[in-house]
Amino acid sequence: MIEYKNEVPDIKDYWPLYLSTGWNEVFKMDANSVERAIGNSSFAVSAYWQGELIGFARAVSDRVMYATIYDVMVLPEQRGRGIGSELVANITRQCKAAGVYSVHLFAADGTEPFYQRSGFQARPPSMPGMRYEAEEG
Repeated sequence: MIEYKNEVPDIKDYWPLYLSTGWNEVFKMDANSVERAIGNSSFAVSAYWQGELIGFARAVSDRVMYATIYDVMVLPEQRGRGIGSELVANITRQCKAAGVYSVHLFAADGTEPFYQRSGFQARPPSMPGMRYEAEEG
């Protein structure tokens, strides 16, 4: 049985899950930086199976108006079991329980249908989402 805990996991458990996503090939973060990042989450949920961390999701929020979901991840060998859907449902429940008005997320290319099944809708072209990333240096 999968156990869900509304908490940020220990970095020693999280690091292998994070590396399994391949995201660090782009971000090139060290474990200490990743630990600080997830530690600053407003809401989090960790999925464990037989004591092993197999999934995680988090949101950053002002805890009133807005929250943004980041880092929904499930170990590749555990996908297809509904874990990701439960992680997203859990985070949105936590946001709703806190009274957060609007929940947003960043989706990887091709994952839109997954999030649509959880009730998320793409922003219309007249309301584009945008981002700014500071240059190194």
